[in-house]
Amino acid sequence: MTRKRIKHEQIINEERRNVTFKKRMDGLLKKANELSILCGISVAIIIHKKWENNAVLWPSPSVLGERLQKFMDYRSEERERRIVTHESFMEQLVQGEREEIIKLKKAIQMKESQELMVKSMQTNSFNGLRLDQLNAMNSFADDMLKKLLKKDMELNSQH
Repeated sequence: MTRKRIKHEQIINEERRNVTFKKRMDGLLKKANELSILCGISVAIIIHKKWENNAVLWPSPSVLGERLQKFMDYRSEERERRIVTHESFMEQLVQGEREEIIKLKKAIQMKESQELMVKSMQTNSFNGLRLDQLNAMNSFADDMLKKLLKKDMELNSQH
């Protein structure tokens, strides 16, 4: 059974918030350790709760200091290129979603064009179709023709 989606907003109940923080922090540190081992990379995490003076430093204060110093030794241009901020991460995420939407819209349009093409061929009539539908069908037919020609070339090159 899957978990239900949670709202991404601050948990009002302080006790629940602290329990969630503890669980999520443990999960984050476990994932960081796995990432470090599996990918052979250096990972350092600083977790600082608002209004508190204690911070969680992972993997340890000395190792974190070494990794931070190594990062700070890069030229500022190199540091800026390597750093991933929350904003840049979210921008990448949004861009990926936009590209996925464009891809899905194109797939939907192709499917609709295919259905129109089949319907028009069954009725042997293109009457009643709008110009945009005819253009979409034309585009679909062009794409299918290109795929067929490509497949034909592949098959002919194998022989």
